Amino acid sequence: MDSMDSQSAMDRPKPPAHVSGAWPAAPRRGFSRLRAILTMPRLPGAGTGVHIVKVGERPRPRSLRLRLALWYGALVALALGLFAVLVLIFASDAIERSVNDAVQAEARAALVDVRRELLPAPPYFPAAPLTLSDVDTLRDPGSVVVILDASGAVRYRSTTGAIPALSAADRQAVLAGGTVEHDARIEGQPVRVRALPLRAPVPGASGDVADMDGAAAADPSAPSGPIAGVLLVGKSLSDVRAALALLRTLMLIIGLATLAAALAGGWAIAARVLRPLAEIGATARAIAAASHGPRLGSLSRRVRRPAGNDEMAQVVDTLNEMLAALESASTAQRRFVADASHELRAPLTTIQGNLAFLQRHADELPPAERRIMLADAHGETLRLARLVDDLLMLARADATSDALPEAGASSASSASSTSSTAPTAPTGPGSTHAIAPAAAPVELDHAILQLVRQLRGRLTAEGSRLTLRIGAVEPARVRADEETLRRVALILLDNAIKYTPAGDAGGGTSGVVTVSIERSGAEAVLRVRDTGPGIASADLPHIFERFYRADPARDRQGTGLGLAIAQALVERLGGRLSAESAPGQGSTFSVWLPLA
Repeated sequence: MDSMDSQSAMDRPKPPAHVSGAWPAAPRRGFSRLRAILTMPRLPGAGTGVHIVKVGERPRPRSLRLRLALWYGALVALALGLFAVLVLIFASDAIERSVNDAVQAEARAALVDVRRELLPAPPYFPAAPLTLSDVDTLRDPGSVVVILDASGAVRYRSTTGAIPALSAADRQAVLAGGTVEHDARIEGQPVRVRALPLRAPVPGASGDVADMDGAAAADPSAPSGPIAGVLLVGKSLSDVRAALALLRTLMLIIGLATLAAALAGGWAIAARVLRPLAEIGATARAIAAASHGPRLGSLSRRVRRPAGNDEMAQVVDTLNEMLAALESASTAQRRFVADASHELRAPLTTIQGNLAFLQRHADELPPAERRIMLADAHGETLRLARLVDDLLMLARADATSDALPEAGASSASSASSTSSTAPTAPTGPGSTHAIAPAAAPVELDHAILQLVRQLRGRLTAEGSRLTLRIGAVEPARVRADEETLRRVALILLDNAIKYTPAGDAGGGTSGVVTVSIERSGAEAVLRVRDTGPGIASADLPHIFERFYRADPARDRQGTGLGLAIAQALVERLGGRLSAESAPGQGSTFSVWLPLA
C-alpha cells in the first residue's frame, strides 16, 4: 500500500510554482496519513509533565524538614526585609531633615552676617568686597556660601573652588521673593543648594542693622526691605550618601547573618520536631516489612513518646493507641478463628463418626441404638446450625451498623431446647431478619413480664426447682424492636438459668433468678440477677468476647456467642450491657436503654 501511494505520488503532476501547498486532487490519502500520525500511540505520560512511577518503585521522598526550614527562612527574610526598608526610610528621612536644618542654619548665619554690610539704599552693596567674617570663621567645611546681586554678579564666595550655579529662571524666582532648592553635582560631589532672597535693611526698623542681634537674628529672612540680591548656600551630601551606603551595607550583612542563623535554627528545630514522624515511618515500615499476605507483622512495636504534651506527642499517643487496638483486634481475630474452627469441628466430628459407624455396621445394630446414634447426629446438626446462625449474625453486625440481623431463638447460645410455650423466633439456618426500626415506643415492663411468665411455665413443665422471681418493676417505655428486646432478655435469662444450681429433691436450697426493671435518669435498666457460682475477676472483662467461656463452664452446652450477640443487639438499640459478679455470690447483668 505504501508503494502504491509512493508510485501515485510520483505520477501525480507537481503544482505550479505560484501555488502553495499540495494539489487539491486526492486529498483523502493525505488526511489518512495525517490522522495516522495524530492517532499514533504515545508513551504513557509523554508530553503531559506526569512522572510515571514503575510498579514497585518507591517515589522519591521530598524533605519536609527542608521545606519547613525554607518556609521559616522565607518568613524571616520577609520580616528582615520589611525591617530594613523601614529603617532605611526613617534613617533617610532623619538625615534629610538634618541636612535641611544644617542648610537653614547656614543660611540664617550668612543672612545675619551679610546684612551688617549691606546699604539701605541702592545699589545696596558697598564698593569694597564683602568680608563676612562670621561666615568665614563658623562655616561648616562641607558648605559653600555665595552672594549674587540682582544682575547675577558674584559679590561674595566662601571658596575659591567651584560654586553652585543658578539658572536665570531660578534667579528671577528668588528675586521675586521665592525660595529655590535643588540638588546638584559640583566637581563630582552631590550638593544640596538653597537660594534665598537677600533683602536690604531698613534704617530704624525692627530687625534692621541697628538691632541685628535681635529680631534679625531671630528671623533674618523676614521682609525688612527691597530684595537686593540672592543668597546661595550649598551643603555637600557626600557624607550623607556615605552614611546611607554604610547603613545599607550593615543592614545587608546583619540580615544575611540573621537569615543564615534562622535557616540553621529552623533546620535544627524542624529536625527535632519531626523526629517522632521519622520514628513513626520506621515503625510502619517495619510492620509492613514483617507482613506476609493477609497476616500483619509485629503489632507489638510502639513509637517512643517525645517529651512534653504537644501536638506531636498527642499524635504519637494516638498512633500507639491505634497499634494497641490493632494488636488486640488481630489477637482477638486469630483467637476467634481458632475457637470457631474448634466449635465447628466438634459437631462435625461427632456427625462424621456416627454416620461412618452406621454405614459400616447398620445391619448389625439394634434399631434402638441406630435411633440413638441418629438422634445424636441430628442434635449435633442442630447445634451446628445454631452456631452458623450466630456466626452469620455477628458477621452482619460487624459489616454494617444500619441493619443487624436477628437470628432465631435457636441461634442464641443460651436458648437451648426451649419448649413450644417458650418465646422463640423462627429457627433454622439462614432464618435471620433485619432489625426493623422501632415505629413506636415499646413497653419494656410488659414485654419482660410476659417473657418471665412463659419461662416459668417452661421450668414448671421441666420439673425444675429453680425460682424465677420478679423484683421491683417500674413502667418504662423504650424505642426499640420488641423481638430484639425479648431476644436479649432471653439470652440473659437462659444463661442465668443454665449456670444457677436448681437444688435437689432432698430439700436443698434452690437457686433464684431475679428480674427487675427500673428507671435511672433518661434510661431504663433491665437487671437479671442469679445465685450461681459467679464469675472470676480475671474472666469478667472477657465474657462479652466471642467464644469466650470461663474454665468452670467449659463443660456446659452452648457456643459461647450468646453474650456477644446480646451486646451487639443492645448496642444496635443505642444502649449498653454491663456485668457485675464475684465468685460464690452470683452475677448481675444490666441492660441500659434510652427511654422513649
